[in-house]
Amino acid sequence: MATQAEIAAHLDLSDRSVRELKNRGVFNANGRGQMDLDTCRIAYIRHLRERAAGRASDDAEAEGLDLTAERARLAREQADHYAMKNAEARGELVRAGDCTAAMVSVIEMAKAKLMRVPAKVAKSDGRLKDRIADALEDALDELSMARVEEEMGGAGKDGDDDGDE
Repeated sequence: MATQAEIAAHLDLSDRSVRELKNRGVFNANGRGQMDLDTCRIAYIRHLRERAAGRASDDAEAEGLDLTAERARLAREQADHYAMKNAEARGELVRAGDCTAAMVSVIEMAKAKLMRVPAKVAKSDGRLKDRIADALEDALDELSMARVEEEMGGAGKDGDDDGDE
């Protein structure tokens, strides 16, 4: 068993460096603060190998990061990015904004066509035309409210799901 000063002298490190390595878990001490010289030497060599291989750094260790895991995560994200770009190029994937804009456009066209129905059906009968227009507006309002309620979790304004208010 060796003291912190003996470990520092053996590995050509400062006492502070040994203390920091001990705090980071590279060196392990027994209950009296002493450490096994051979175990510390092997642990220090492995620590240096990890750093030399780019799998560890002081900044990463200070933040508790595993550089190997972070690189793997980055590689997965990059692979996902290119997979989505390729799927988009093949027409298998569309952007949400483009899809939403297209759907809104289709809905607006359908609504405009539906609102012309009363004039076509009723022709010169103004009261019939108004009744049909009112019925269409009510139906469109119900459809839009159903969508809002669906987005809010399925409950109407009064908190139940039966559609009455």
